[in-house]
Amino acid sequence: MNLQRRADERSRALHKEIAKKLRNQPDLWHIPKNNLMRWEKMRGRLVPALSEWEQILNTKTREHILSILEGDSEESHRLRSSSPFAGILNQNERRKIFESYRIRNDDHHSSGAIK
Repeated sequence: MNLQRRADERSRALHKEIAKKLRNQPDLWHIPKNNLMRWEKMRGRLVPALSEWEQILNTKTREHILSILEGDSEESHRLRSSSPFAGILNQNERRKIFESYRIRNDDHHSSGAIK
């Protein structure tokens, strides 16, 4: 598996876990909006991708947003690459996902090794 594809799959796995957590803990929905406000204040403006997220968060339903987080469309891939959902998963939750992809990569390389 190439590095970009692995990164995309890992991002999707992270965002699926974010979606799951948002469904179970709806009080976390303020985090992406707070992130956007904080980033805009720090930089003076939002980059276009984050402005798009701001528009989505202000106009779309939660279910629509969750479908973006979990989706496999080009739009979902693109939007996940500039996600304002940082801080929803804790360090342990993130580490487990990253570790599972590191292990997959190690297994992939060892299975193709020449002996």
